[in-house]
Amino acid sequence: MAANAGNFFPPDYKQFPFKEGDLLASKRSDGKYAVNKILKIDKVVLKAGESINIQGKKFVVPEEDYLLIVSAAYGESEFDTLEQARHAAASGHWKVQIGHAPNRAPGAAAGQTYIGSAPVAEWELAGYRQWKSAFTKGEAGVF
Repeated sequence: MAANAGNFFPPDYKQFPFKEGDLLASKRSDGKYAVNKILKIDKVVLKAGESINIQGKKFVVPEEDYLLIVSAAYGESEFDTLEQARHAAASGHWKVQIGHAPNRAPGAAAGQTYIGSAPVAEWELAGYRQWKSAFTKGEAGVF
C-alpha cells in the first residue's frame, strides 16, 4: 500500500470514526431508530489508471490513492427512542433489513451514533464476501 495518500479522493473518504463490530443507531425519516452494525472496513488502494464504480458512475484514478469502503448491516426502523435502540443492541435483539451494503466512509458515518459493539460473526460476512468477490473483478461498486 502507498505510504502517502494521493489527492484524488477527498480526506473524508480516508477516515472513519467507527470500527468493525461497532453497533450504531440512526434515526430514520419515519422518526424511528434502527440498529446498524459495521461488518468490515477495507482500505482500497487504486493505482493510476485504475477505476472504481461509485453510485453507478465509473471514476478513473489519475494518481495512486486510497479510500475506505465500509461494509455494514442496516437494521429495520423499529425503535421509538435512542435508548430503546441502545438496549436492543446490548441484548442482541434487533432486526436486520439489509444484510450488507458497501459505502464510502462519509456516507456510512452520516447520522450514526455509537451505541455498543459486538464481534462480527462469520455468517454475518456472507453478503460481504459475495460483494468483495465481485468488486475485485470490477463487477461491483460502492454507494
